[in-house]
Amino acid sequence: MSSPTPTTPSVYHPKHRSWWPKHDCVICGSKAIGINFGAPTCAPCKAFFRRNARRKEILQAPCPFRDINSPNLNNIDNNNDEKSKYCSQVRYCSSCRLRRCFDMGMKEELVRTDEENERYRQLVEINRQRRRQLLEQEQFEHVLAIPQQIVKTNDLLHETDWTHISNIVFTYETHCLKNYIQRRKNLFTTQMQIPDDACVKINYHSSSTVNNLTSFTSFLSSIPTVQTLSKFDRIYLCKHNIRPLILLNLHELEQLCYSEPWQLTCDNLSAEYVCGSNLYPEFVNTKHRAEQILITDPVVTRLWLLVLFFSTPLHCYYQQALPEIDTNQRRAIMKIQDTYITLLWKYLVHRHGDMGAIHIFSNLNGIYLQMQRISQAVNKQIRTRNDLSTLNEAFNRAVIIESDNQ
Repeated sequence: MSSPTPTTPSVYHPKHRSWWPKHDCVICGSKAIGINFGAPTCAPCKAFFRRNARRKEILQAPCPFRDINSPNLNNIDNNNDEKSKYCSQVRYCSSCRLRRCFDMGMKEELVRTDEENERYRQLVEINRQRRRQLLEQEQFEHVLAIPQQIVKTNDLLHETDWTHISNIVFTYETHCLKNYIQRRKNLFTTQMQIPDDACVKINYHSSSTVNNLTSFTSFLSSIPTVQTLSKFDRIYLCKHNIRPLILLNLHELEQLCYSEPWQLTCDNLSAEYVCGSNLYPEFVNTKHRAEQILITDPVVTRLWLLVLFFSTPLHCYYQQALPEIDTNQRRAIMKIQDTYITLLWKYLVHRHGDMGAIHIFSNLNGIYLQMQRISQAVNKQIRTRNDLSTLNEAFNRAVIIESDNQ
């Protein structure tokens, strides 16, 4: 009876916006640093292969650690265990180690030749000289043709700023992402299909969107600046600004969560019914535009969500039931928003420079304005259509932080 295969832990990489398993080095079993020459390896095995990939004579060398009574390495029966091809001291036997490198998929053609290395060094040196020239030029330019940076370079991202950013990213993954994934698993216990029934589509859309809303409010309730607000101010911001952020938060969650094709079909069918045939194509187009334009950096998206949450009311419609606050309370909230805007801008300038920050920030504003227009149209449908009244009630209940309902 074979023992169960151990599960491999997963690691999230913001650069790739995907979950991938953490590997050991396929050559020696140490911790892998990444994919090197076509296989996940540690740094020493990477360096070994780079030095010896073209030295085919090493493959013919005898293994000093292999028992002389063992079968020849070149005459291994295909039915034998894979490990029998190599000695147990693979890190100390160049022959076994190089053979295992090739067997595990490492490719000789990915190793740079001496000529390629020389060209690479020359290119690096040229780039360094260009950077030095640009820095010297910027020191003498007092009036720039582009807008001046909002903050000075020496003011960018102190240690407390990095701590704040790390806490926001960790809190989102712990309270929003994990809760969303767990509830989505419960929603899809088995492979399902949505029948052509309006009630089923409404109930499904209600469950999936309420999952989005409650996961987001769980994230907000764990942010210290939200906790310091009065209960009335929290309710004011939640009722005005969480429903307009459904699309933006959905975009962030969909970048991090894999969905099966049949799950996407359920999402699309229910969204199409709620949006209506006229609005649904614009809804889909907005989601595609966000995927193409928005930067794949979780720090940027999560800070932007907080900036918008601490905004004045995002939806430009008037309802008697929505709360209002006085001028002093608005100023206090705007002060918090300024803190997050400054932190976002510092991060963008630090990572992408002035022009890159301007470009990314413009994209954030442009895409969100498009999302806001679609969101307002969809919410109008939900508020005014009789068949969607239960959906409207469910959304209104879900936008309040759980502790504020008590």
